Amino acid sequence: MLIRIRQIAIGVSVFLSHINQGRAQVLDSHVYKQEADYPFVIVSESGTNCAPVISDSVFDAISRGIHFRVNRTELLPSDPFVALYNKELRPMLKAQDMRLSQVFVRGAASPEGPYNNNIRLSRGRTQRLIEFLSKGLSRSADALPVKASSITEDYGYLVTLMKKANDADYNIVKAIWDKSKGDERYCKTQLMKYNKGKLWKRLLDIYFPTLRQARVILWFVRNHEVYEAPKVPFKTPLPNLDAQLHISMPEQKCAEQPMKYTRRHLIALRTNLLHDFLYVPQFGTAFGINTQLEYYPLDGHYTYNAGFTFSNHRHWDEHKFFQIRDLQFELRRYFKGEGQFIGTYLSAYVEGTKYGIGFSETKGWEGEGAGAGLSIGYTCNLNKKGSLRLEFSASFGGFYTQFDPYVWGNPVTGDIDGLYYYNYHGNSSDFKKRNHSLTWFGPTNAGIHLTYDIIYRKKKPVYNIQK
Repeated sequence: MLIRIRQIAIGVSVFLSHINQGRAQVLDSHVYKQEADYPFVIVSESGTNCAPVISDSVFDAISRGIHFRVNRTELLPSDPFVALYNKELRPMLKAQDMRLSQVFVRGAASPEGPYNNNIRLSRGRTQRLIEFLSKGLSRSADALPVKASSITEDYGYLVTLMKKANDADYNIVKAIWDKSKGDERYCKTQLMKYNKGKLWKRLLDIYFPTLRQARVILWFVRNHEVYEAPKVPFKTPLPNLDAQLHISMPEQKCAEQPMKYTRRHLIALRTNLLHDFLYVPQFGTAFGINTQLEYYPLDGHYTYNAGFTFSNHRHWDEHKFFQIRDLQFELRRYFKGEGQFIGTYLSAYVEGTKYGIGFSETKGWEGEGAGAGLSIGYTCNLNKKGSLRLEFSASFGGFYTQFDPYVWGNPVTGDIDGLYYYNYHGNSSDFKKRNHSLTWFGPTNAGIHLTYDIIYRKKKPVYNIQK
């Protein structure tokens, strides 16, 4: 009972400070006007082509929250925003000859669930809200002008709520969040450990339900010169501002920018420069072709790789050969999650090889082998888009091969007849191909790789944390 009373008190404090923060931002109202009865609605004249610049503090001050059930992404028909949008905002849009020019939306999940599931929830809630708004305008979700982000676990907003409520633990939570430098997983771990979990339990009871929401700001452009206030005011208790909110914009004219979609990896082409420009002692330069394809899911930590190495050097006069056919499959796990696929990674691989290698008339081998092991690597971007990357890797594992030595000329008679023979001594009826074998444990590969995205996602926005 005491926890419930305290939760209500803090909720009222947050609500009142929300109003005060909105009122504190009273500046010039000549460019953008904030609707008094709809604090999350910004209106401008038809001559304004630049979208308002919405900072995090402004978004927290005026955005409207739409709440969701635990572990669900469906928009609740009973949520007050549904009735508000259908019965008041859409009629106002038509009656005042206004067009919806921009939607600013952020979806999030409450932190108590598993992190990977919260990624799904935050993105799903963002998308459900966009679909609802577009359906009301009879437009596809892709055609709606949206600036969207999904914040998996919104600790930044949690800190804001605690500051507004003058919470006694505000400095502790803020210090942990600042130390995490945006790493939500680290922040979650530290908060759960602090004071043997008592702080986490308190946040769970008081603040986390508020974070289970998508928040939105709508920007309308009015085409008529005369604008009348809506006849039916919105009755749900929202901050009723005494004046207009000013959103700053550059003085120079700016053209309306088309919606930009986030570019994300889908399939990348990679090559190992050490294989491409290989130098082998006793043989010399052995240029090869190393090609790898990596598939990137939309989120998570894991990627899937397939690679092929081909080399076909044959110097008959010098009796030197370097012929390699190697196929490899690899599963990678990047330490950095949320579909970023950059930085340090660990991987497991399997490979199959067929080879023919010769250094002289008496030193040559051909055979087949297979291996498996682990790799560690690091990937960094080489351009701003992140489409070109540099990678370093080292592999360790086991390799088993069966092979036969071969020599120039008949090894039994010693005749040089222009042919190569398996280097086998004994009864020919006892000969069995691949008489020799070798098992190796230790370093198996190294790489300096160049990676380039040949196919990437760009048709639909992918929501990242935006600070």
